[in-house]
Amino acid sequence: MTAEMIKLGWEEWLALPALGLPAIKAKIDTGARTSALSATHIEPFGSDKTPKVRFTVHPIPGNYDLAIPCSAPLKDRRSVTSSNGEAELRYVIETTLNVGGQSWPIEVTLTDRDGMAYHMLLGRMALVDRCVVVPGESHQQPELSYDLYAQKPAKPGQSRALRLALLTARPTTSSAREIRTEAEARGHTLEAFDPATLTPHVSPTAPATLQNGTALPRFDAVIARMPANRHNLAVLRQFEALGSYTPNSAEAMAAAADPLRTRQVLARHHIPIEEPGAEETQDSVTATLIGKRVRCPQHKLTKPERATLLRAARALGLGFAAFKLRHEDGQMIIQDVSAKPDIRPLKKRKSTAAVLLDLVEKRARPKPKKRR
Repeated sequence: MTAEMIKLGWEEWLALPALGLPAIKAKIDTGARTSALSATHIEPFGSDKTPKVRFTVHPIPGNYDLAIPCSAPLKDRRSVTSSNGEAELRYVIETTLNVGGQSWPIEVTLTDRDGMAYHMLLGRMALVDRCVVVPGESHQQPELSYDLYAQKPAKPGQSRALRLALLTARPTTSSAREIRTEAEARGHTLEAFDPATLTPHVSPTAPATLQNGTALPRFDAVIARMPANRHNLAVLRQFEALGSYTPNSAEAMAAAADPLRTRQVLARHHIPIEEPGAEETQDSVTATLIGKRVRCPQHKLTKPERATLLRAARALGLGFAAFKLRHEDGQMIIQDVSAKPDIRPLKKRKSTAAVLLDLVEKRARPKPKKRR
């Protein structure tokens, strides 16, 4: 054994920092060629040129309250035969292994090892020319602790990347480009679709959204930048039925696109709304609402006015909207509501696209399922 070789027992503590896993107990399995990591919610995403896979890891066996969202470039998909002789087609990633003060890249296959004592197996290909295994001993390297997961990191840990859809017939507009740029800067993938090319496939057993007869994959969130016509709303409603989060639901977009319906809803909630046939004024301003945040660069809204706009958005079911406003005798009056606010870059403030993606990330990321 050379000075650089690491001595390992049959079980060891290690870390996979690129996946946000500072401590995980592994079984050293020289009978297995490739290493394996227990993962759930395994789902490929990304383009053909840059395929990725996202998944959730429960690093502590038996504890499903702690769930670490992970994503990594997809290296391969190959058949792996387990110890019981069953072959399984698994996704393969490459990540960095930390053990004994040293680091190197290893290949890892993803599989659900629920119920197993170790949520990671370290195979012999990860050990070649670097490690010597002593089967009769354990913990030859410094022990770590699951308490590392309770420590607040200096920077936010890696979050699970999202698969996003943008419904628009004009994917090259400045607003669409801003959304795409912000999404990709955060590691998400965004695909633009003209809703006119999509067809809802309604089925009690296999519902889907079709494009040219082919079912689209599931999307974590769908951002609609389209006219609220009957077909487009049916497409958006289908995505919602399949579990996608939408900042503006189909019903909300339909209400916002109907001036009379908008007036009826707001009037019922005692929210000041412009009377029909009123003359347009030059002092109108626009306020943009994203989740619970309201922006109005042209006018400093009071706290009660912001609260009124939040009530209006809740009444209409809108999470992302633009309100055209005017003030008369000290009172704010809503003139118009749009479910397609302009998205422009801002020099001194967080961009609208960035705040929108904050909302999408908060609402669309899958919640870990507790198991008994």
